[in-house]
Amino acid sequence: MNLLWKMRHILRNYWKQYLFAFISLQTVAILNLLPPWLIGRFVDEANDGSLTQTQLLNYVGLIAVTAVAIYGLRYLWRSLLYGASIDLVKGQRDQLFAHFTKMSPDFYQKHSTGDLMAHATNDLNAVEESAGSGIMTLVDSLIAGFTVLAAMIIAVNGKLALLALLPFPLLIWSTNKYGSMLHERFSVAQATFSSLNEEAREAVSGIRAVKAHRLDQRQQSRFSEVSNDTVKANRRVAFVDSMFGPSIQLFFGMSMVITLLAGSWMINQGDMTLGLLTSFTLYLGQLLGPMLQFGWQFNVFQRGSASWSRLEKLFNVEPTVKEAPDAVDVSDNTSLAIDIDSFSYPNSENRVLGQVKLSIPQGQLFGITGRTGSGKSTLFRLLQREFNLTGNSAVSIGDTALENIKLNSLRAQFGWVPQDPMLFSGTIAENIAFAKPEATQEEIVNAARMAAIHEEITEFKEGYQTILGEQGINLSGGQKQRVAFARALLKDTSILLLDDSFSALDMKTEAKILKNLQGLRGNKTIILITQRLPELITADQIIVLEEGEVIERGDHDALIANGEWYSKIFNQQARTLLLEAEKAAQLPEQDLNQYGALSA
Repeated sequence: MNLLWKMRHILRNYWKQYLFAFISLQTVAILNLLPPWLIGRFVDEANDGSLTQTQLLNYVGLIAVTAVAIYGLRYLWRSLLYGASIDLVKGQRDQLFAHFTKMSPDFYQKHSTGDLMAHATNDLNAVEESAGSGIMTLVDSLIAGFTVLAAMIIAVNGKLALLALLPFPLLIWSTNKYGSMLHERFSVAQATFSSLNEEAREAVSGIRAVKAHRLDQRQQSRFSEVSNDTVKANRRVAFVDSMFGPSIQLFFGMSMVITLLAGSWMINQGDMTLGLLTSFTLYLGQLLGPMLQFGWQFNVFQRGSASWSRLEKLFNVEPTVKEAPDAVDVSDNTSLAIDIDSFSYPNSENRVLGQVKLSIPQGQLFGITGRTGSGKSTLFRLLQREFNLTGNSAVSIGDTALENIKLNSLRAQFGWVPQDPMLFSGTIAENIAFAKPEATQEEIVNAARMAAIHEEITEFKEGYQTILGEQGINLSGGQKQRVAFARALLKDTSILLLDDSFSALDMKTEAKILKNLQGLRGNKTIILITQRLPELITADQIIVLEEGEVIERGDHDALIANGEWYSKIFNQQARTLLLEAEKAAQLPEQDLNQYGALSA
């Protein structure tokens, strides 16, 4: 009942289906009283010799008509209740998915993918069973039970009914005890299933690494260990679950023995007839169904309650990054002003960025470089407001701070291409048009040409309709990067964030894309993170990050003249590129010129 109270705001949306289902259930309960009463009449009339063939046919006909009516009504209330529960859980599943999309990155650091999948499947399935089968059996057992009890007391014999109910307090106590045990154990079982789900997901998604390092036996042992824990937890649930039915039948058997003994004595005393005792025992038999249903329903609700508690914990988590009540859309001015005094990730004391002050005018090509772990990608995450700024830090677009901009409007300004892009199961065309599903084929092709991937796509048998496996497994690393680059170009945003997105490309392909990027300057702000410094030769501004701080800034020529980190690394890379180009003759002279004065 606690679960129904928690779900009351959701259940009220389906009150019509539940109301008509309950009316059908009550009608079925009343109709079920007719056959035992008719059989009792038949026994008494057969016993005293007054039964005629016409009366016999009438009894049989009424019982048959009642059975057909009960069949139709049972179909009706089952359809109504199951339909309502399916719709209810669909709404909850949609709400849960929407909740996931609003969560900040720290949420996903605390919850594994397998755990979240278990919430969206097993937990919601348990809730669905509670909202459908659970409510159905609860109402059915209550309506049928009280209706039969009323018939036993009013139409047969009240004293005998009270005697037959003597074992019932023990039944209520035992089912309540089992229910508490089941709730606790099912919660543990669901948690172990989450761990099993995550272990399986990691093993499948990382199967290439597992095979490459010959860790098959190790992963099998890990999975077997988690699987054994899951089995043990579910066996503990099954142990309690298996006690419901036998306990109910035990107390029902006690009730039946009391009924037969007391009923026989009453017949001898002349207080009731054999036919009435027959009707009473048939009614008592009808009570077994609701009693078993009540025990099973108790089981279902305890499972649903445990799952709903787990879901409530998720729904109660608020995103750390929230939209201000008076937030506005981004203005036409998309210049960036960045002033980060200090930034550390949530629940971490390690400073990632500090004393970073930048001004990026609209339409510039802005380069960021530095050693691995210097805070380059973190800067991109703060621009997209994945985390809240702390202290005196501030980032603004135009004249508006990020905190005062609507999140959808803010993120619509950015096209983002990470080093390891995420591709989805579907066609190449669908992946390119991911952020713009209404894009025409011509727009998709143009974006692919800009990303220097069109020719390779056309070489596939199915072209743009080639189905990609999970995470684009049938594409090379460079092809994945260029499909993601085409996706960002097709989105046609004001600001393009390129996070080391050419790292898997050869020199010739990289030169083509850099040449295409030159055509976007002035129209889009392009911020390029890279450790391949020749890519930054034509940038308007370049900064070098070291341990989260800017240690160099200026254009390419100024940084070369400084003779510091940028100059040293550039000269090393430039010499290597020239040697490779000369040896392999990969680049024609006009493409070499894209790197500017490599020989400087």
